[in-house]
Amino acid sequence: MSDNKKNIFSKMLDKLRRIKHLDIILTTLFIAIVLLIYLSTLSQPRKDNNQNTSDNISQSSSSEMEDYALSLSSSLEHLISSIDGVSGCKVAIYFDDGIRTEIAYVTETRTLTDGTKVESKSPVLITTNGEQHPIILQKIMPKPISVVIVAKGASDTKVKLNILKLVESMLDISAQKIEIFAGN
Repeated sequence: MSDNKKNIFSKMLDKLRRIKHLDIILTTLFIAIVLLIYLSTLSQPRKDNNQNTSDNISQSSSSEMEDYALSLSSSLEHLISSIDGVSGCKVAIYFDDGIRTEIAYVTETRTLTDGTKVESKSPVLITTNGEQHPIILQKIMPKPISVVIVAKGASDTKVKLNILKLVESMLDISAQKIEIFAGN
């Protein structure tokens, strides 16, 4: 059987060797593939973390996000530790996005001399202590995408199930996105 495979392989190799200018064809094909990959990256817009995610939403600072995650983790740790059978725990929550801030905008429409309408948008600013800041309409907190919990007592199935129910209901995420491990 292996001789048969070697024979087939050698026949295919001989056919490839008979093709005139194979090295030029392969080099051209390689350059075309590299060029296509390069051009496909140019056509995709780059996502800048400092850009607005939509016309009236901007990203908040990372320290505010860390404070939110720490506060949520602390609340979960406190609640989980109060479950019968749990003597302590640590919680890590992962988010898919940061805190988004919805900012107030003023839209101004002007008609040019040729009849075309031009619309411009600018944030509504207020001055506080000599500094200008945009008016914040609301802050949109990110949804957790996964939670990892290490809890003392989680080796008991009933305790693990109670932890799972608590986290599911508090964070409104599915059980598939929650991992619970027994700690020591």
